[in-house]
Formats: sequence, structure tokens, C-alpha cells
Amino acid sequence: MASPPEQPGPGAGPPPALRPLRRDARHNRELVLAAARRMFAVHGAECSFEDIAREAGVGVGTVYRRFPDRRTLIEAILEERVTDVDATVSEALALEDSWAAARLFIGSAARMQLEDRGLRDLLHDPGFVSAGLAMLRRRIAPAAEEFAARLRDDGARPDLTGEDVLVLVRMLGSLPPGAVTAAPTDPDAGFQRYLGLVLDGLRRRVAAEG
Repeated sequence: MASPPEQPGPGAGPPPALRPLRRDARHNRELVLAAARRMFAVHGAECSFEDIAREAGVGVGTVYRRFPDRRTLIEAILEERVTDVDATVSEALALEDSWAAARLFIGSAARMQLEDRGLRDLLHDPGFVSAGLAMLRRRIAPAAEEFAARLRDDGARPDLTGEDVLVLVRMLGSLPPGAVTAAPTDPDAGFQRYLGLVLDGLRRRVAAEG
């Protein structure tokens, strides 16, 4: 008669799948994820795992152990982007001046796309479905509605909506590089100019009297 399977003792701990990563494994994961973010930002979401491994200074096997496929890696990157968006929204909502708050929110959200080719490609790809991308949109949509409401109460067009704000973010996030770096002495001048034009366009126009 077969003996019953041994039960884990009180100090056996959780099964391997549930145990936290060892310190070196966690460090490698962070290295790979940081390298992947840099590579995606410059080369887009299709950059190879070999290039990511080279950028991280690890073997390609390490990349696959931490992220077995491209989808898993993309989701991890988007999860970090959700954290970036949450921080930006919190910082902007804390500002009392609604126009300064909108400038920070719209400008920062647009820069995320301008400075990250991979994120921009995914956001503009209607066929790409992702839990991380859905979470990113769920975070940013209500924030856009909040900023639109604050602007309407502070001199903006009465028909301004949160969707309008998101469209403006996408527009600014699609500026060509030459427009963004229009002034050699101030590489940020081009972006700030277009951001200012966008915000000025949101203000209510009062008909001249007489």
C-alpha cells in the first residue's frame, strides 16, 4: 500500500511559484525592464530581446526568464506608465491654478508620447489590445474630465470636454521632431509654443462691444 504524500512542514514556506524573487533575480528583472523601456522609447515596441539584453548587460536567456514573451514585457512597461500617469495627475490636481494644472497635465501626457516611440505606437494602434493600455486609459480619461471641468469654471469654452483634452494630448504627442526642437538655443521652445497655442485656443472668446 502506497504511503500518503508528505505534507509540508510548518517552516516549508509557499510553493516556488508564489515565493518572491531572490534579490539577484529581482535586480535582473529591474535591469531588463529599465533597458526595455529605453529601447522601446527609441526604437519602438518591436525591438528584439537580443537588443534589450545587450542594453541591460545580461544574457538573452535572462530576459526570457524574467519576461517569457513580448506581451508580458509590454504589460510590465505599461504598468510602470500607469504609475507615471498617476503621479502626474496627482501633481497637477494639487495646483490651485486650473490653467497651470491643465498645462502640466496636457504637457506631461503629450511628452510621454513624444519621448516614447513604443508607447506612441501602441496608443495609435487600434488593433492592439492590452490590460495595461486599458488601465492607462481608465486612469487618464477621468483626469481629463476633471481638468476640463476646472477649465470651464475658469474661463474656458463652455463646450470643452474631457475627450477634447485627450485629443489635444494626442495632437501634441504627434508633433514632428523638427517642430518640437524649433529653436536650437532652447530645444524645449517649440513644444512650449504649441502647448501655449493649444491652451490659448481653449479660452472663451468674448465678442467685442459696439
